[in-house]
Amino acid sequence: DVIFRRHGIDFSCYEQKSLKRRLVRVLHIFGLSSIFDLWMRIQQEQNFIYEFMDVISVGLTSMFRDPQMWIKLRGILENEWRKKDSLNIWHAGCSTGEEVYSLGIVLKETNMNRPVQALATDISNQAIAKAKMGEYSHISRPEYEKNYLAYNPKSDLQKYFEVLDSKFKMKSGLINHVTFRHHNLITDSFNSNYDIIFCRNVMIYFDGRAKKQLFNKFYDALKPGGLLIIGFYDAVLPVVDATKFKVLDMDAKIFIKE
Repeated sequence: DVIFRRHGIDFSCYEQKSLKRRLVRVLHIFGLSSIFDLWMRIQQEQNFIYEFMDVISVGLTSMFRDPQMWIKLRGILENEWRKKDSLNIWHAGCSTGEEVYSLGIVLKETNMNRPVQALATDISNQAIAKAKMGEYSHISRPEYEKNYLAYNPKSDLQKYFEVLDSKFKMKSGLINHVTFRHHNLITDSFNSNYDIIFCRNVMIYFDGRAKKQLFNKFYDALKPGGLLIIGFYDAVLPVVDATKFKVLDMDAKIFIKE
């Protein structure tokens, strides 16, 4: 309640068990002994909310996560959508940007010569900053390279990054079409006219009411025939309105606006 009153960020729709686990993590990272101490710090330090949000909103992401989804999307871009004049894409909850760079590679490899613009948003300013930098730990490389190889066995992820001392940096040309912005999915307004909306492994933290609200807002934000792509762990099928969305590929978690 105090976060909502002071900063307009609404946690009332978050799934309670998930939120409690994240709050325990917040207490540990900031060396606080109780929720009361956290409550006091939020009230006393105006800028603490930014550090708090960076910790509590850590996302689940990796490059080419769930390769089958990327294979399916590549097929749509190369076949059903090959005659589209342009593409407008939203990465809703982009986290640290691995998904954004993955799509940049897909667009490059499908010889995308039509105009493409994308918006990548997240509630964490720290995550957005990392996404813009495109620098990731070498610890992540084996997983990312394995995922990419499953997506495209004929190529090598290494041609899309440069090796630094302790990290590897994705080539910036992959995201020339992307604008990054801070955004709260629950309280902020949505743009519209999107061909594709990615919202992967974000809704797992929301309750059923919030998920239904988001699906309705995504519906309004998509063009007719537009795609909504959710994450493997976003078990939201019971809240999907079948009059608005058709399942295009359940394994890939791709829905199409009716």
